[in-house]
Amino acid sequence: MVQESKTGLELFEDLDFKGTKKWKKEPPGTCPYCLFAGSVNGIEILGAYDGTLFWECKKCGERMLRFTKETTVKHLSKTANLFIDLEGLDTIWEQVPN
Repeated sequence: MVQESKTGLELFEDLDFKGTKKWKKEPPGTCPYCLFAGSVNGIEILGAYDGTLFWECKKCGERMLRFTKETTVKHLSKTANLFIDLEGLDTIWEQVPN
């Protein structure tokens, strides 16, 4: 069954960003939500942006913007028609490279 792809705005809303403050180049040293130091990592979305698209705390799971909402939605919109076979990722290493 093929699912209808989501728009960039729908993807953005699904990610549930709480704040609007941006940390442009580097993540915050301490998570502003759980106050745990050194717990914020960059998250990349395949096909959306070449590099970190947003930040996420590995302790509490809160997500933080790297760019403005408008820019983040624009990048997420690039993935609207992409399909990734998640079930096939377990055995992808067994296949011949393309």
